[in-house]
Amino acid sequence: MPFFIVLFFYITISIYQISAVTDALKLIFMVQSTFLEGVLFIISLFLTFTPFLGPILGIIGATFVWEWNILFSALLFFWPYLIGFLFFFFRNKSSKKKNTKTQTSEIEDAQILEEEKFK
Repeated sequence: MPFFIVLFFYITISIYQISAVTDALKLIFMVQSTFLEGVLFIISLFLTFTPFLGPILGIIGATFVWEWNILFSALLFFWPYLIGFLFFFFRNKSSKKKNTKTQTSEIEDAQILEEEKFK
């Protein structure tokens, strides 16, 4: 069941992102024709999930066309990068803690070996 909830929210966010990129392309190219809007929609399907280009176009569309706050539009488009950075940040912290634990156990083992030498 949680898989379907996550899938639903991912599809919903993707629809918002595709719409914002389409609106940004319409704004940039000043398109008024319905046919060209359809072509831009098809192009935006591919551009939306292109790293950095899609989010920047989406922020332009959400900020200038939808008149959203730039913070909210940035959160809509850069949330995967933010979550990835948080995971990377906390993963490095936990690996450093593991290394210090193994170093202390190695030091204790070395002390035990030195004590056995002198017996």
